[in-house]
Amino acid sequence: MIQALFYKEWTKTKRITLLVAILLVALLIYTFISTAQMFRVGGAVSTLTNILLKDMPILPPFLKWFPLLTGILIGLVQFIPEMTDKRMKLTLHLPLPETKILSAMLLYGLTTLLTLYVFMYAVLALGLQVYYPAEIIVSTTWQLLPWLLGGIISYLFAAWICFEPIWRYRIFNILGAVGALSWFYLDGKPGIYIYFVPCLMLLVIAAFYFPFYSAARFKDGAQ
Repeated sequence: MIQALFYKEWTKTKRITLLVAILLVALLIYTFISTAQMFRVGGAVSTLTNILLKDMPILPPFLKWFPLLTGILIGLVQFIPEMTDKRMKLTLHLPLPETKILSAMLLYGLTTLLTLYVFMYAVLALGLQVYYPAEIIVSTTWQLLPWLLGGIISYLFAAWICFEPIWRYRIFNILGAVGALSWFYLDGKPGIYIYFVPCLMLLVIAAFYFPFYSAARFKDGAQ
C-alpha cells in the first residue's frame, strides 16, 4: 500500500520534478561558467581577496531562491489535486492509519527534495574545490544550509496550507509561513548561521506535524 501511495505521488509530480531537475542542471552550469569567467577576468588573487576581505558572494543570487521555489512548487503540485473536489477524503479512507498515509505522502515529497538538494550541494562542493580552498567551501556550506532547510520547510508549509479547509485560517497560515521563512533567508555573513542552524532544524521538525493538524480538520469537516 505504501508503494502504491508513492507511485500515486510520483504520477502527480513527475513532470514538475523533471522540469526542476533540468533547471537545476542549467543553474549549476551557469554557476561554474560564471565562476570561471570571474577568475579569468579578475585573476585568482584579486577574486580571492574580494571574497575574503569584502565578503563578495561566490554563488549567484538566484541559487538562494531555488530551494524555496522548488519546495513550494512540488508541494502545490502534490497537494492541490488532493484538495480538488475533496479527493483527500478518499485518500484518508484507504485501509491504513491516517498518520501513515500522510507520513508516506510527506516523506515522498521530502525524499524528492532531499535528492535534488544533495545533488545540488555535492556538485557545487566538488566543482568549487577547483577554484577555492577548503575554508571557503566550508563557509559556503554554512551559507547554503539555511537555504536548503528553507526549501524543506516551504514544502511542509505548502502542504499545511493546502490541507487547511477554512480560507480565513489558510490566510493566517500563509502569513505565519512567510514570517517563519524569513528566518531562513537573513542577509549577512555565512558564519552568522553557525549557532542558529539547530534552531532552524527544530522549526523544520515542528513544521512536519502542521499538515497532520489541518488534514484532521479537513476530514472532520471543519467549517
